[in-house]
Amino acid sequence: MKTKVSEPSGMICQLEFKTTKVKIIHGIFFAVMMLLCAICLLPVIWMFLSAFKDTKEFLKIPPSFLPEKIDFSKVVDTWMQNNIGRTFLNTTFMAAGDILFTIVSNGLAGYVISRLKPRGSKLFFMLIMWTMMLPNNVSQVPLFMTFTDFPVTHWNLSNTYLPMWMLAGANCYYLLLFKSFFDSISISFFESAKIDGASNFKMFTRIVLPLSIPIMAVISIFQFNGAWGNYFWPMLLINNHLQVIGQRILTMKGQMVIDRYVMVMAFVIIPPSVIYIIFQRHIIGGLTLGGVKG
Repeated sequence: MKTKVSEPSGMICQLEFKTTKVKIIHGIFFAVMMLLCAICLLPVIWMFLSAFKDTKEFLKIPPSFLPEKIDFSKVVDTWMQNNIGRTFLNTTFMAAGDILFTIVSNGLAGYVISRLKPRGSKLFFMLIMWTMMLPNNVSQVPLFMTFTDFPVTHWNLSNTYLPMWMLAGANCYYLLLFKSFFDSISISFFESAKIDGASNFKMFTRIVLPLSIPIMAVISIFQFNGAWGNYFWPMLLINNHLQVIGQRILTMKGQMVIDRYVMVMAFVIIPPSVIYIIFQRHIIGGLTLGGVKG
């Protein structure tokens, strides 16, 4: 009679889990993970609860964790009085442009380097890799001069979202992700298409694009979260009604009572948090996309 061997579930199989040593180690790891979760979540929970406190209660010593009462009219008043809706629309529009430029520009560049491989593509890719090692501070002044006095045309791109969109379209990290993903696509797809007489453009639209939906979804999520928290370049280049949420948070500081300011910060973290909760499997899975060739 054959002895039935238990199927492994994760790193620890069922037989190993029955031993006292493994149970203790598992319990320690679980306790550490719960502690780390509490460290990450408690400040956010405290902020949401404190947003409903009045100024006196907010500054009370010793501080209280739960508010004495929850008044939802405060949420509506804070939203309307500070025109948060307009700021959210501005930030969403900028993020949408960032995503479009990121997918189109970096995606096409990754496809050209991965599959078309024109003459000089290896040198071009090597130069791109070198730029990833440069500190961001090195390029800030030249980029600012370029955006305020665009070469040849002498356009001033300040007070527009074009500089942020152009920066999103020239992201070395996303280009590398696209290239790695395209490298993982089986060459047999392209060979079969070539036998059938398909052009490079048709192979891109009929083969590459449908297979690239996962990587495009992941990069779109990453870019949205990055654009939502973008502060540096909008602060340098935008000073009109097109201000985004990062700028508004700074300008509101000192102009609002502390409890209303915390309410605004609670508004700000809701969209990226919801995006992460809904698409967390795609985000985690996206870290391994292109890692294995098929």
